[in-house]
Order: sequence, then structure tokens, then C-alpha cells
Amino acid sequence: MLLAIVGVAGVALIIGLTLRAPALIVATLVVIVGSIVTSSFFHLSVQTSIRSTLYLVVVTQIAYLVGLAIAVLRHRPGRYRRGR
Repeated sequence: MLLAIVGVAGVALIIGLTLRAPALIVATLVVIVGSIVTSSFFHLSVQTSIRSTLYLVVVTQIAYLVGLAIAVLRHRPGRYRRGR
């Protein structure tokens, strides 16, 4: 589970740095489908499957927002450059 969280966070961070909201929607759907398929492959209970899917979706959203914030701060012009 930890490897899945780190992997999803890394991909979402890269999406936040480079792409925008439509890519996040697709990534979230891929995470949901992948989590359900993996849970059924390993015969996990429904409660465990729902909990792990929810964790992965929340991590995806948070990592995307962090990546987006970094991208905005990186491309923002300096405060004191306008008057010079």
C-alpha cells in the first residue's frame, strides 16, 4: 500500500507541475479502476477495497494541488520587477 501511495503521489505531482484539470480527472479514474482491479485480484474485502481506493484518491488530489502550487509559484513574476 505504501508503494502505491508513493507512486500515485509522484504521478499526481508531475501532473500538477505540467498538466491541468482534465488530466487530473483521467488520473483519478485510472486510480479508481486500478485500485478496484487490484483489490479484486488479491481478493480483498469490500471494506478494505473502498478504504484503499479512498486513500489513493485523496493522495492523488493533494499531490496534484501541491504540484499545481509549485508550478504557479515557479511561473509567477517577481514582485519588484514591474517598476524597473
